[in-house]
Amino acid sequence: MKKTIPGKIIFPPSKELGQNFLFDKNYLKKIVECCPVDISDAIIVEIGSGYGSLTNSLAETNCQKIISLEKDPKLFRWLVENNKNDKIIYLHQDALQVNWSGFFSEYKDNSLIIVGNLPYYITNSLIVDLLFDHHLFKYLIFLVQKEVGQKWASTPSKYSSKYSALSVFINYLTETKIALKVPSQVFIPSPSVDGVLVVIKPYKDIDIPKEQLTSFLRFLKNCFRFRRKTLLNNLCSFAGNKQEKWQKYFEKKNYSWNIRPQNLTPDEYFSLFLTW
Repeated sequence: MKKTIPGKIIFPPSKELGQNFLFDKNYLKKIVECCPVDISDAIIVEIGSGYGSLTNSLAETNCQKIISLEKDPKLFRWLVENNKNDKIIYLHQDALQVNWSGFFSEYKDNSLIIVGNLPYYITNSLIVDLLFDHHLFKYLIFLVQKEVGQKWASTPSKYSSKYSALSVFINYLTETKIALKVPSQVFIPSPSVDGVLVVIKPYKDIDIPKEQLTSFLRFLKNCFRFRRKTLLNNLCSFAGNKQEKWQKYFEKKNYSWNIRPQNLTPDEYFSLFLTW
């Protein structure tokens, strides 16, 4: 199989896999500079290897090892055949099928960091899967479409129009920020929108069982089911038998009957969930 040169595409990009490759050295450098991965005991798991451009840039840091997951069988074979760096291990793996607790069992004493240039179709499913095991990770760092990144980082006072159940879930468990804007034209092929690099740092003092997190996320989705309705109406629509309890809680917290789902902070939502 012939080798590539930087910026050259060997295989036609797959629309099904949402492939948009980044070869721009300037932006690769900026991304690595924004990634807190220069840690001697860091094990980096990269989701979506592409042609290894970001993989090799990350390998230049002081990290211990990079395990890069690539779903595309053609790209995976090419990567393995052309890998010259002992720090990098390529795996033919779908990130949505990984059992993260088991995957990281041998690295539990390391600083575990997830990095990836994510295709649109897996972004929300993947972040939820990872946050169910949030205690495992030191950082989650993803290059995603701008609107996705804004939703992940949104609060009642920041990107508020994007604030959603997922926003609450992410920001209750982590400190999340947009670290870098990456213009669409530096990708091959160019997507229709710009990208952003999102740096997510899980809070270490939050210890919630996976079953409770699952219930919390389901609760949040119900709270945001009808954004134009009041929060109290949404609560009563799926748990109407607790209407009196909700009303007493609102009175205790001095919440207006007219507050909307997008008005409460993540901490306030978790307190509300505990009364459910």
